[in-house]
This record gives sequence, structure tokens and C-alpha cells, in this order.
Amino acid sequence: MYSVLHRKDDKSLWQGTSQQGFSLVELLVAILLLTVGLLALAKMQTNAVANNAFGNELTQATFLAQDKMEELRLLNECYLEVIGKPQSTWSTNDQDVVDNYNNQLSDAVANWDESDTDSDTILDQFSWQMGNPDHTNADGLLGIPNPIDVTGAAVANGGFTRTWYVVDDRPVTKAKTVRVEVTWGNGRKVNLDTVLSQ
Repeated sequence: MYSVLHRKDDKSLWQGTSQQGFSLVELLVAILLLTVGLLALAKMQTNAVANNAFGNELTQATFLAQDKMEELRLLNECYLEVIGKPQSTWSTNDQDVVDNYNNQLSDAVANWDESDTDSDTILDQFSWQMGNPDHTNADGLLGIPNPIDVTGAAVANGGFTRTWYVVDDRPVTKAKTVRVEVTWGNGRKVNLDTVLSQ
């Protein structure tokens, strides 16, 4: 009798539980969702790597532009100090400063456009014409031609192209407006502008 009751209790235990598993369709849907999620994660990772590379290049280009801009500012200050002395007292170094100034901060190309946009005979629109720069990296102190790396050393291919534009007497007389441009890759560029007093 005990064994019959035990079997009866045993049977009632099995009746309350389900023995169904996952169907093949449910399994395929789960695999599909997992695959879509992993592909999205891989795409996000690829974009992050590309954005990090661009950010690194942008930082390097900005550094090169700032470095040239600081060099030109210092050159301008040295030039102003030299021309404040009588030319008969100039040393060889003083003459080198003047020559370097004339080589790097001359307005050599007509690349500044001024126009009157509202016909009141007052020029009110100013812009650079970026076709031909006044100076390239080869005009610098070391005469290193483009392209260059982030340290300013010449590279065979790739790298950065550094140029700068100069316009005299803008925005006022006895001033120079200077734009340093660094380009790289597929048309990417950084521009920095400043005004140097004369």
C-alpha cells in the first residue's frame, strides 16, 4: 500500500511541472538578437577608433600651427627691436633677423579680398583667397619642405602641409594679419589667425 501511495504522489509531482524546452524558432530569434547587438558593438568600437585617430591628427595639426604662429610672433618682436636701432649699429645677427623677417612675413601674394557688399562704397567684407599661400614650410628657419611630421621633420609621404598667409596693413595701418594653415589627409585642415603690430 505504501508503494502505491508513493507512486501516486510521484505521479502528481510530474503532472504539475512542464517538460517543454526552447523551440528552434525561439533559439534562432535569441541568436539573431545577440548577433545584432554584437555587430552594433563592433561598429561602435570601429567608430571610436576612427574618431580617436582623427582627434590625434587634429591635435598634432593644431600643435604645428601654434608652433609656427609663436615662431612668427617672436620673429616680429625681434624685428621690431632690431629696426628700432640705427642700421649702422646692426650686428650680423640683427641682419639675419631682418632677412628672416622679410623671408617669412612678407606679403608676397595677393590673396586678401575686400569687397563692398551693400554698395555704400565702404569695404565691409574681408576674406582670404586660399589658392596660393605667401609662404610654405620651406621658407621657415630650417628650410624643411612639406610634408612634415608633428616634430617638423620632413616625411616622404603623408604627414602635414604647413603654409601661411600674410596681408599688410590689415585690419589697420602698421599691422599684419597672418593666417597659418595646416592640412593633412583628405582635405582636413586647421587655420589660426593673428594680427601682428608693426
